[in-house]
Amino acid sequence: MNLFAGLTLDTPTLVFSIGALALFMAVFAFNTAYALPARDMGLRSWGLAMLALCGGFMLFFLRGHAPLVLTFVLANMLVLLSSVICVDAHARLLERPPPWRALALVNLLGVLGTVPVYQGWLPRGVAILTVSLALGSNFAISARLIWRHQRSTRSRAGLLAAGILAAMATGSSLRGIYNITGERANVLISSQLLPQVGSLLLGALFTVGSSLGFLAMVNERQRRELETHSRRDGLTGLLNRTAFFEAAHAYVAAPGGERFGVVMMDIDWFKKINDRHGHAAGDTTLTQLGRLITQHTRLSDLAGRYGGEEFCLLLKDCTLAEAQRVAQQLVNAAARQSVRLPGGQALHFTLSAGYAQRQGLHESLEQVINRADQALYEAKHAGRNRAVAGLPTAPPESVPAAPEGSTDNTGAASQAA
Repeated sequence: MNLFAGLTLDTPTLVFSIGALALFMAVFAFNTAYALPARDMGLRSWGLAMLALCGGFMLFFLRGHAPLVLTFVLANMLVLLSSVICVDAHARLLERPPPWRALALVNLLGVLGTVPVYQGWLPRGVAILTVSLALGSNFAISARLIWRHQRSTRSRAGLLAAGILAAMATGSSLRGIYNITGERANVLISSQLLPQVGSLLLGALFTVGSSLGFLAMVNERQRRELETHSRRDGLTGLLNRTAFFEAAHAYVAAPGGERFGVVMMDIDWFKKINDRHGHAAGDTTLTQLGRLITQHTRLSDLAGRYGGEEFCLLLKDCTLAEAQRVAQQLVNAAARQSVRLPGGQALHFTLSAGYAQRQGLHESLEQVINRADQALYEAKHAGRNRAVAGLPTAPPESVPAAPEGSTDNTGAASQAA
């Protein structure tokens, strides 16, 4: 078909081109997965999907030169399988369960439309309709998965990928609907007319676009995880000191951040643990304490490694009694812990804790932390393995000023006495 002078596009060339592009995208996905052996993130599934798509379109390309069971039945099955594996790849990347029941029902429709046509029981248009609608449904399922995820993460790559998949779902469904209007010959795989050539051109663009969208989502997730790891302490998994203060100041400055509690904790006799059992045992103790803190705090609270063996919690919307409860729970839980060392030895440790609650808007985050830290030192001096409250210092009582013209007789009375 001549679209522009000197440029000729025919369906066999476009079909072969889509197969070649899918093969290229499969190699790229597998190569990326090989470079990230620890985190697959759906890359291998995407590579398999592109291989299935390549196989399907290469069989379409061989239509008329190979048995119809291969170039019609198997080719359509491979294209459907490709779209199913794409859903699986997106689900793996987003860490969501694939909707296998919906996928099974949708693709059963495609299979039931293809096999009877091959047997000659139904006209060719039935297969075009069922396969197109099944493909459109698979693309829509992927788009819905991504859309629901990106609403919480505000992912630009996710928005792009969802848009491409939604366009693919629309285009595939329209092809099936166009087929039943009586213009079936225009959308046959061998047709040289504009509707089929146009759909194949869009298919080539979507093959590349959907792959680039998926890879962009992989890259965005890697970047988010890298940022998260850079804000976390390597041993405990808690926020490092810088990240803790950034998050704490952001909470205090935001509406609703007026009331909070702080718990400061320190491992008792930590130097003796290192000296007696070695620094590896000290690291194991810190790791176990990090897990313990995570278990006894809410997801909304902030927990950070303040420095060395000292930890800090910011308890959001918390009363003094609630801060005391959390601090005492951690002290009690630590005393019950038994750290298993590599040599088989059991190590026990205890915590000392100080806690405080913000007293009015005039008190800064640092001042509350300082009160909790002073209470921590009091717990140490009182014998360790306990939680102590950091109570606010009572303001000095003000002495009423004497009325003008009056004389202060207090001093005279004292002198007289």
